[in-house]
Amino acid sequence: MDLSRTIIPKSDQINFEDVQTTSITATIKSVRAGNKEQPVFIDLEGFDGRPYKPSLSMRRVLVGGWGNDGKDWVGKSLTLVGDPNVKFGGVKVGGIKVKAMSGIDASFSMMLSVSRGKRVEHFVERLQPPVGPLEWFAENAGQMDAEKLNKAYDRARNALSGRAEELRKLEEVFNLRKSDLGSTTA
Repeated sequence: MDLSRTIIPKSDQINFEDVQTTSITATIKSVRAGNKEQPVFIDLEGFDGRPYKPSLSMRRVLVGGWGNDGKDWVGKSLTLVGDPNVKFGGVKVGGIKVKAMSGIDASFSMMLSVSRGKRVEHFVERLQPPVGPLEWFAENAGQMDAEKLNKAYDRARNALSGRAEELRKLEEVFNLRKSDLGSTTA
């Protein structure tokens, strides 16, 4: 029985607990004005009603990577991780940090203030775009035996349902590999 749904915090935002043991990678749906304490709300796909509310330091990272117009952030993806060493009022409370961002040319780092007079370097990785089912199948079909090939083909075909051109290419890759397998067993 999967108990993960039973431990989601009851909250109006993404919290440290959400990323304490596993990261979140999601695409930005919208960026909107927040309130005085948390001036930016970032709505992420799959987290309806629970926006990411970045800290001042993480807003600096996001602006450093994507620029200062939040409208330009929509459609880009980021990876959020939990950092148990984040302090608030001198007490370790844990916080959310940006680990990776799509739409940047290369990984980068920034010096961020952690307390008065103390700065630390924060590293952000370039987030690679997700690989679609056709690309994944084409990259991996050459290492599959007949059984794995058929299973992977069925999964990819289901994922590409309604996309005629990609289905045609998938069929082409599948038939090539099937032909290779047939010639090696003869």
